[in-house]
Amino acid sequence: MTSLLDKIVTPAFVAFQAHCWFAYAAVYTAMSFSVASNGAIIATAALAAGIKEFYIDKHFEDDQSFLDNLQDFAGYAAGIALAVLVRQHL
Repeated sequence: MTSLLDKIVTPAFVAFQAHCWFAYAAVYTAMSFSVASNGAIIATAALAAGIKEFYIDKHFEDDQSFLDNLQDFAGYAAGIALAVLVRQHL
């Protein structure tokens, strides 16, 4: 019998969380300690996430569909957005 937790904590959920919180930590830290503008940090993070997901993963990961790449990119985008939100409200 599967529990509710087994239905919620799926591999896709774990992957999304990993991408989200990595991006959050990287962008929040960069915004806290970098002399670069926040816009440049956000653009660089989004560009790096796009290249990583839609080029590197597409060509070098096995069994990686466009939907998988899109979901991973959405995790990065959520982390970037959370970092911006937290930095604005500190």
